Amino acid sequence: MAIKFNHIRWTLLVVVVTVLLHVSEERRDWEEGSDWKPLTNITEEVTEIGKFAVEEHNKEAKTKLEFKEVMKGESKVDKGINYYCLVISAKDGDLPHKYLVKVWVNPEEKSKKLTSFGECKIENGMGANCNLT
Repeated sequence: MAIKFNHIRWTLLVVVVTVLLHVSEERRDWEEGSDWKPLTNITEEVTEIGKFAVEEHNKEAKTKLEFKEVMKGESKVDKGINYYCLVISAKDGDLPHKYLVKVWVNPEEKSKKLTSFGECKIENGMGANCNLT
């Protein structure tokens, strides 16, 4: 019984450490200043990523935002994953709002994931968390 218990304890420890390392690595991938490049041209692909972000947010939050445009953004590629940090415009009813969204795209697996969606905060007349270069 003691051997089986130690085996279960060891397996649980390995799982917890693996999850913590994965979460830590994902946070590092979004760190500011790590090879992020400003988007100089809002392509159709970038627009589709913005639309995807709104659609996913609407599903998760049960809202009815209407995508308008990608205003600006930054991107980087790391380990085959494309990361996008975008400032988008979307309407909530009749009112337009700016949102900061983060999406990663894995072209090899043809998958996307929305990891962050938040309204830009206004501070001194400027978007405090939406000042992408």
